[in-house]
Amino acid sequence: MTRYFGRDTLTFHYENYALECISSESDVNLSIDFVHKSLKKSWFHKIKMFLNWSCRKIFTKCFIPDRSLSLAKKVQNIHKVITNTFPPVFFPNLSIEYFTPSFAQQLHRQIGNGLINNAGQYRTRFVMTAQDNLMYLAPDLIENRMNELLRQCREKFERTECFLSYFLLIHPFINGNGKVARLLLNYLLIRFTVVPFSLYIGTKTRDVYLQCLREAQWYQDSFKPSVLASFILECIHMTSYNLCVVMDIEIQDSTIES
Repeated sequence: MTRYFGRDTLTFHYENYALECISSESDVNLSIDFVHKSLKKSWFHKIKMFLNWSCRKIFTKCFIPDRSLSLAKKVQNIHKVITNTFPPVFFPNLSIEYFTPSFAQQLHRQIGNGLINNAGQYRTRFVMTAQDNLMYLAPDLIENRMNELLRQCREKFERTECFLSYFLLIHPFINGNGKVARLLLNYLLIRFTVVPFSLYIGTKTRDVYLQCLREAQWYQDSFKPSVLASFILECIHMTSYNLCVVMDIEIQDSTIES
C-alpha cells in the first residue's frame, strides 16, 4: 500500500474529498483516476474547458453540456476551493470571525465558477424541493436570515446539525447549496476533525443523507436533529479512519466495557 505523510496525505485527502463530495451530491460513481485527469493542467484540457465555457455563454438556451466536462469542472472547482480555504496542515487554526455571509457567497462563487449563472449571488425567485414539495425560504428573507444564522454561529456555536438543517432550509443560492453547506460545516468543525470531511459513507450516501435531513427539519412534529448529528459523526469517524489507513497508523479498539 502507498503511504502518504504530511502534505502528501492532505493532497491525497483533498482529491478524495472532491470525489466523495461530487459522488454523493450528483449521485454518480466517480473514480480517483477521473479526479486525477480532471486536475491535470494540460493545454489540451484547458482549451477544451474554455471552448465548453464559451459555448455555454454564447448558446445558453440551445447548448447541451458534455456531462464528463461538467463533472470535471465540478472536480476542479471543489478541489480549488477546499485547498484555498483549508491550509495544508492538520488542525488548521481558522478564525470564526471570517464565518460571514460574504464568506458563504465567496465559496459559492468559486464552486459555481463556469457552472452556475450569477454564482455568489442570493437567489431571487422561489424554489422548492423536488421530492417533498417543500418551499424554501422566500427570496426577500434570505439576506436577513443568513446574517442572523451565521452571526449566531460566530457568537455561540453548539449544534452542527441545526446549522446544516437551517442553512439548507434557507437555500440561499439557486444551486450548489449542498456543497457550500458542507464547506461551512467543515469550517466550523475543523478544530475537532483534523481535516475536512465530505459527508460521505458509501454508495447509499445520498439516500441516507436526505432522510437524515428530512428528520432534522425544525418545522416538522417529528423533529429529530440527533439523527443528522449521528450521520455527521459517522462521516467524521470514517474520514479519520481512512486517514489512519492511508498513513499506516495502527488503529486500536477503543470500545469501552460497561
